[in-house]
Amino acid sequence: MQEIVTGDDPAVKNGKPAPDIYIEASKRLGAHPSECLVVEDALQGAKSGFSAGCHVVSVPDIRMDKSVFEPYSSMVLDSLCSFNGEKWGIDLNLSNTF
Repeated sequence: MQEIVTGDDPAVKNGKPAPDIYIEASKRLGAHPSECLVVEDALQGAKSGFSAGCHVVSVPDIRMDKSVFEPYSSMVLDSLCSFNGEKWGIDLNLSNTF
């Protein structure tokens, strides 16, 4: 199943860091937020996903202090190329492809 929810969607009343966008996306997917994985590169997005109750993988810009993402993230990566979905039961390991 695929869903796209954007910030200008009428169901999204408040923008990030409010959790609205991720709550709406999980609702449309028929999943509880705790069953959803958010991949974010922005601190506001990580806060949003965390507040919604989702698992958050943060991939901040290399110039950013990664420690500010840690309170809002299940995992902080240096690069999306090092993502391994095994922890979440996802058969996707990008670290083996590059």
